[in-house]
Amino acid sequence: MKALSKQLRPYWLTVLVIMLFHVVQAYTTLLLPDITSKLIDTGIQNKGFEYAVPFDLTAKGYQTLSQLMLPDEQEALTQNYQEASDGHYQLKADIKAEPKALSALEKKLIKPLAISQMRQQLTPAQQKAMQSQMALQPKRDPKAMVQAVRQKADQQMDKLGDSVVKSAAIRYVKSEYEASGKKADQQQMRYLWRQGGWMLAVSLLAMLGAVAGHYYSAIVAANIGHDLRRLSFDKVLQFSQKEMNDFSAASLITRSTNDIQQIQLILTVVLRITLFAPVLAVGGIMHVIATKSTMTWIIVVAVVAVLAIVGVLFALTMPRFKRLQSQVDKVNLFAREILTGLQVIRAFGRQETESQRFDGASQELKSTYLFTNRAMSFMMPLMMILMNGVSILIIWVASDKIGQGSMQVGEMTAFMNYAMQIIFSFLMFSMMAVMFPRAMVAAERVQEVIDSPLSIQDPANATPLPSQITGLVKFNHVAFRYQGAQEDTLQEISFEAKPGQTTAIIGSTGAGKSTILQLLMRFYDVTKGQITIDGIDIRQFSQADLRSMMGYVPQKGVLFSGTIESNIAYGVDDLSPAKRDLAAQIAHASEFIQEKEDGYQAAIAQGGSNVSGGQKQRLSIARAIAKDPQIFLFDDSFSALDYRTDASLRKALGEQIKDATVIIVAQRISTVLDADQIIVLDEGQIAGVGNHASLMKTSKVYQEIAQSQLSQVELAQYGQAGTEGQDGR
Repeated sequence: MKALSKQLRPYWLTVLVIMLFHVVQAYTTLLLPDITSKLIDTGIQNKGFEYAVPFDLTAKGYQTLSQLMLPDEQEALTQNYQEASDGHYQLKADIKAEPKALSALEKKLIKPLAISQMRQQLTPAQQKAMQSQMALQPKRDPKAMVQAVRQKADQQMDKLGDSVVKSAAIRYVKSEYEASGKKADQQQMRYLWRQGGWMLAVSLLAMLGAVAGHYYSAIVAANIGHDLRRLSFDKVLQFSQKEMNDFSAASLITRSTNDIQQIQLILTVVLRITLFAPVLAVGGIMHVIATKSTMTWIIVVAVVAVLAIVGVLFALTMPRFKRLQSQVDKVNLFAREILTGLQVIRAFGRQETESQRFDGASQELKSTYLFTNRAMSFMMPLMMILMNGVSILIIWVASDKIGQGSMQVGEMTAFMNYAMQIIFSFLMFSMMAVMFPRAMVAAERVQEVIDSPLSIQDPANATPLPSQITGLVKFNHVAFRYQGAQEDTLQEISFEAKPGQTTAIIGSTGAGKSTILQLLMRFYDVTKGQITIDGIDIRQFSQADLRSMMGYVPQKGVLFSGTIESNIAYGVDDLSPAKRDLAAQIAHASEFIQEKEDGYQAAIAQGGSNVSGGQKQRLSIARAIAKDPQIFLFDDSFSALDYRTDASLRKALGEQIKDATVIIVAQRISTVLDADQIIVLDEGQIAGVGNHASLMKTSKVYQEIAQSQLSQVELAQYGQAGTEGQDGR
């Protein structure tokens, strides 16, 4: 969680804006059930009459109501109604415009209105029987008679429930409205249009809040994904060989792609759902509490059931989610190995074996995916059953209340909507809890790369490059040991590579030749000793400045997708055509470049797969020459060239870069014959230093190399006539 919050911190203001949009969306969403309830109860059942208060009363209706009213009710009637010119009575305008006043007046008038409506619903026979019964009663005071009638009527209405009483009162209001010469249907349509328009406006506002929230959530998630990719890639570019060994290439690719994609996805969901769900749940609970419903226990039961279901699924899937990322790494590792070594696999007929090896890793990943997906597939059906069960339970409990008159259909609908929203909020939040583990693992893996300490760093106060650099390289008692190794790879390496001279390093495989170049470029740092350029320890330079002095040609030519020109100019920002052509000519690449239809603009495929090994190597050499460095490093760079091209290229190279320091690592002795200085390595130690002629006399190791690669004629040609009998040869 810390890793995600760390990435979100720079976007806190945008997150607040997203939160504001979520509040707008939640508020408007929670208004819709209430509007729906009013449409059903008021708009449909009550024909658009919102209050049990008549705006117009006929003289007969006014008189009827007065006869059934208690003194305080009669006072409210006379204070709030005034007689019109046509003999009707109208509600005062200031009362009409004030909802609170209408609600207060409704409480005074609702029972007389309901009683009047119930009396109107009596059949003529029932009315005649009531009048006969009243005639048989002894003469009473009119007020006492009204109180007796009201007492009996109030007892009956208490049994019916508030909603039935209000419906009866509104029916009387409707009858008086029509008796006044107005059409109740028009009143209903006006109410429906008004409420429908309000519902549409609220829905549009909710939609805008949702769209805006989702839009900014996507922007934040995309920016964080971009930031993580940039940070991780920039960090990998600073990695030394040690860090590259700690993180496999396959793992770094997975972390930079799949893991960041997981983080971006979870951030989008977090900002869209996790922030929205609590707001919706809290708002829904507040609305339910405001309704003072006795069915709140249903929501509590439903929420507990949701948490129980998600808790079980979480316990089942959590361990598997932790395995997923490492299994993805494993599959990517095998895929990379197989694709890189495809020719070797075919040459040795190991297709079936490698296929089984890859299939084994893929099967493990598939099994984990299937288990988690099968477990999660139960969630939606279970939640649908739960939500449908809650709906049935609400209808079953509410139907009894509707029958008793203590609840209306619209109120039941609103409560059901609020219940579904609350349950759905907890469901969304719980689903996020299930998705979080994998995202947390991905975030930790990416953060591990970003926070990984660098074993090779620039000094705090780096020495600036001298204005004049000669390129004098010195190794002073250098030793080096790989991390975790039991012994040194290089021991007591001391030599000097001078400008204008070629220093060659030769030795058997594993003697440490390439390691010397890697130490000079600070791909590794020495364990002991010191390497200097022009007398300055290379650790005092920044890595960028240090490597700017060098033109490096690796043992295996590496090209990048683009064109021939872009690869030659890879180390130079503004390479002129003249320098480009010269570099290609020295590297003996001009011939095959001119044969191509597009010349220097000919496309180079990824990894240089559309050129031969020799062409790839010559372009790598041209790239180093185009940089015009003070120090040239050739790591067995001529091995892919034939002997004639090798000799011709080195001759042309010597003529053009005669002022530079040249260090050549080679396996072939023919490559180093003309070197000014040859360093012979044997098991990490210097076994001889000199030119070819002197080493043939003084170095047993060099003699063995020469005799293993050169014929007797060649040995004689290169001055080896007197050593044929040495060491039993």
